[in-house]
Amino acid sequence: MTYRIVIDRSLCSGFGSCAELAPELFKLEGGIAELRVGESDDEAVFDAADSCPMGAISVELVEAA
Repeated sequence: MTYRIVIDRSLCSGFGSCAELAPELFKLEGGIAELRVGESDDEAVFDAADSCPMGAISVELVEAA
């Protein structure tokens, strides 16, 4: 399965837990989380999203064409 990752930058406070749990998917840039990739099949994205205290990360299933 492929997942689309979305960060609501207006909610992000730069705690960095997402980048710690999934460094191949997230990075901190200027104190705000940024995506390294927009879609991934790595299920670590769920742990990263759950770890965000601000709820700034959402994960959506990408429908197969």
